[in-house]
Amino acid sequence: MTPASIQIVRVGAALPDGFEALRQEAAGEDYAFLDRLTDEIARGDYAGDGDLPVLFAAFAEGELAGLGGLTPDPYDPEPDLARLRHVYVRPAWRRHGVGRAIAAALIQQGFAVAARLSLRAADDRAAAFWDAEGFRRDLSGATRTHLLER
Repeated sequence: MTPASIQIVRVGAALPDGFEALRQEAAGEDYAFLDRLTDEIARGDYAGDGDLPVLFAAFAEGELAGLGGLTPDPYDPEPDLARLRHVYVRPAWRRHGVGRAIAAALIQQGFAVAARLSLRAADDRAAAFWDAEGFRRDLSGATRTHLLER
């Protein structure tokens, strides 16, 4: 399955169409972070139209293929640090450029507001993806696994 194009859309106060199916796929892989995203959306955390927080959805062939968010780092309040969060790509769309498109949007937005970007990779496969995107492993013992500096 190779998409003709991947469309990245900024979503706000409401989750995109197809989110529940995406969330269920993530839960089937033992990823609970989309449940946390659901709670954050319900609280209105992504309702603003400022620089942060932001949530991007990726659509391929008309379906929600993945998403990812960017927030101030909730674990490290340094002003020059933003955190990539809730990044997930449906298994059927992995290795088709969806993850790279989401990452590019998050990095571009992140560097518009912060000099450093952090994240916590959920597993070794995710860690390898972020390594390939230019992030370096953070072994400092912080609540992050990866860091990228402008």
